[in-house]
Order: sequence, then C-alpha cells, then structure tokens
Amino acid sequence: MLEKSLVVGEFHIDTSQNSLIHGSRKVYLGPLRTSLLHFLCKNVNTVVTREDLAQHVWGRLVTDHTINQHISQLRKSVGTLSLHGLNISTIPKRGYIARMEGLTVSENTVSPMAQGEIITNAITNMKVLIVEGSAEGRIQLIDQLEALNVSYVEGVATTLEAERSIALQDFDLIIVDALLPECSGIELIKSIRTGQTSASADISILNSHNDVQRELLGLNSLLDVQGLLLKPFESNRLKQMLMVASKSNVVLKPQAAYELVPTNVVATAELKIAVNS
Repeated sequence: MLEKSLVVGEFHIDTSQNSLIHGSRKVYLGPLRTSLLHFLCKNVNTVVTREDLAQHVWGRLVTDHTINQHISQLRKSVGTLSLHGLNISTIPKRGYIARMEGLTVSENTVSPMAQGEIITNAITNMKVLIVEGSAEGRIQLIDQLEALNVSYVEGVATTLEAERSIALQDFDLIIVDALLPECSGIELIKSIRTGQTSASADISILNSHNDVQRELLGLNSLLDVQGLLLKPFESNRLKQMLMVASKSNVVLKPQAAYELVPTNVVATAELKIAVNS
C-alpha cells in the first residue's frame, strides 16, 4: 500500500482510490499502475531504470515485457485525461522518464516514524506458512519469524501438509522450499497460482534455495513469486523480504500462462551442475 498521494502539476495521483485525476476528470489505474505512475512521478524529469521499477513497484524480478506492457497501458490512461502536460517516455537502453514542464510536486507525506510503524504493523499482522523440507531450516525460519513478532507462524515439511494447512487457515504469505523432492515446491506454487488449492491465487509467495540459479529466477518471474531467500537464512534478508511481500500487489496473469510453466527446470539445472562438478 502506498503511503503518499502525489500532486504533479495539474495531475493528482490518488493512492487511496488508485486513480489519476486531472481537473474534473478521473481515470482508474488499479493498484499496480498507480504504484508505477507514483514512482515515475516522484522522480519526475529523471530517468529511472527497469531495475528501479522492478525493485520499487513489483518488489521482485520481472521481465522487460511485463514492464513494457504496464507502461503502455499507463500511457493510454494518461492520454485519456490530457494530451499535453504529463508525458511518459522511453529512453532506449536506459529506462523511462515522466516528463513535465514547469512542474510543481507536492506530497501528502507520512513521517518517517509513521512509515516505520506502518511497515512494522504489516509484518506483525502477517500469518505465514513455511513449507521447508529441512527440519533445521524450518525451525530456524520459525524462530526468526517469531523474533519479528509475526502474528502466526506454521511450519510443515511436505506439500501435502501445506495443502491441509492452507485449507484450515488463511495465510498472508507462504515460504516454499524450492528443494523439495521432485520439484514439488515449484509444483505447489504453480497449483496455488492456478487455483488448485484453498489459498487465494494471488497470495504473496517467497521461495528458498541454497543458490541463485538463473532457472529459478526465471520461474519466480513466470509464477509471480515475490522473492528468493537464500539458505542458510539471514534475519535481515528475511525481514527485507517480508517488507517486500507486505507491500506487493500480485497482479495475476491469465491462468493458462501459469499452466504452461515447466516445473522441472530447477532439477535439470542441478543435475547439470552435479554432472559437471
């Protein structure tokens, strides 16, 4: 959730209603494109990179295609209000820029202390399910989450146990071990995104692994996973990922897009590494 509304020249980005207002006219943007426009306009007349947008708007790795799509839709929304004044331009090989001549920018700000309280409350109100094959890793995560005063934590070892827990409890976040046997952790994420479990399909998800693999990062993007936790787990990294997950809005792709995601690529990559070592 954005903490600030933003006024840029004659435009008002209303974060409470996820809308852009110009004079007496208003267009609904939705949560994600509101965040996107807000970040661009907060840095008005300054080039922001795709990496900046991925980090501050999505909170995770996303493809250039995804960013391009939302930028294109955002331009159309802005264009329905005014053909002049606010312009979103692509800067080849660099990123994007929200342009406005003679602008004035004002923010309905929240104090740094209040912002800290918002983040802390978001974390402490979380209900988290851990699906971790290693008993040691599971206990470590539970201890770290409890130290962060997370509202409710539950740890299970298998996807079958996870599905039972999901059916009995509404969770805000699921942390899934990508190393579960036969890629069952990735299969669980895919099942959630395709609506085959009792969890909300747009629930926030993190996964864990002992290495940063290109194949896993690609899967995270395809399955809209909010981030990767590396083993052994670090408390500071975990807190950062919780903050990202608490602020993320998962915008689901069509179900068919998730159904087409292959789930054995991580196992294949690990096999190649083992053979070459």
